Amino acid sequence: MSTTKPNENRNTKFNFPSQSGGKAAIERILEAYGFKNRQALCNHLGVSQSTMANRYMRDNFPADWILTCSLDTGASLLWLATGQGEMNETVKVVDNTVLKRINISNGVKTIIEPVTYDSKLLPETLTSPFVVNYDKKVFIVDAYEGEVTDGLWLIEMDELASIRELNRLPGNRIRVENGKASFECKAEDIKVLGKVVARTEYL
Repeated sequence: MSTTKPNENRNTKFNFPSQSGGKAAIERILEAYGFKNRQALCNHLGVSQSTMANRYMRDNFPADWILTCSLDTGASLLWLATGQGEMNETVKVVDNTVLKRINISNGVKTIIEPVTYDSKLLPETLTSPFVVNYDKKVFIVDAYEGEVTDGLWLIEMDELASIRELNRLPGNRIRVENGKASFECKAEDIKVLGKVVARTEYL
């Protein structure tokens, strides 16, 4: 009969699941990021809703997302993969949300390093918020699909992105405020990417 030596515990190997455990792991990833729903995680990871749904419903283990989440948030790999131990051995990221960040220069969108934001400062009604750097200002934008109403929006026209004040007009027309270059157009001429919910302007 063999016995286990005390120091052999240091070489314990963890066999992470490869075909199951996906649902629980994705829930832990959401918790680590501070996201309220899986759509926000889709937006951050740059994956489609169908990809997320397939992994979640089939319970496929998301090893790649776990590694990304650990690098982004500092959450423990062991906790993300198995639920064992603490999310973070030093500080739990429970009140912070990691937001995707986009820089717009000359109408071109570029994804840059994400930013950690205090989730207490974000309205609970937001579904998929992200940060936009544009024209020496920082905007918090909530992804949106639907009809345009009066307000400040992140839009694309002719494949060029910008943030503009929009006003809805009769006849399914939109007025785009842009100082002396303001104009009117059909609603379908504008692709709406999100609604601005907050902004910071640097002097």
